[in-house]
Amino acid sequence: MKETNFRLEKLGKPANSSFGMASTQRLRRFQRRGRKIVGILITGLLIALGCVALLAAISWVRSQPAVKVVQAQIQAMQEGKVEQAYAFFSSEYQTGMTLPMFRRWLRRQRRLTHLRSLQFWGRSVWGGTALLRGNFQDDLGNRYPFRYLLIREDGSWRVRYFQLSAEAPDFSSNQERFLHI
Repeated sequence: MKETNFRLEKLGKPANSSFGMASTQRLRRFQRRGRKIVGILITGLLIALGCVALLAAISWVRSQPAVKVVQAQIQAMQEGKVEQAYAFFSSEYQTGMTLPMFRRWLRRQRRLTHLRSLQFWGRSVWGGTALLRGNFQDDLGNRYPFRYLLIREDGSWRVRYFQLSAEAPDFSSNQERFLHI
């Protein structure tokens, strides 16, 4: 052992320097590997976020024609154009609810004529079906949740059914009540 130490000292290196160099090299290798791993994880996270953003954008673009139909129907209801609003329903819906029935129902729904804003917070389109969820807000600031189901009929979106909340939402309870028409 003394001979080994002597030989290292002759070469101009202290006796314990090989241990220090090896641990420094290991530390540097560990740091390089750590940086690579962190870089790979960050790259993977950015790719995943990019994919989610791309899918959200595609979903938004695909649902936009269905949203325009709902907006046009609500605008027709607000303006008192009942026949025009009724025309946005699918033939299946129209067989179940005639125009006079729809007029009576609409007269009872005063909140639809006093809308201030319409928000869509849930959109999904698959095949020939679109499901839209959101809130109506009236002049008093009350929000009423709604759900619209639209189908493709003769190349355009038609409302198959929609649900409005039965009363002003109670934010203290988790239970929602919907009125199906």
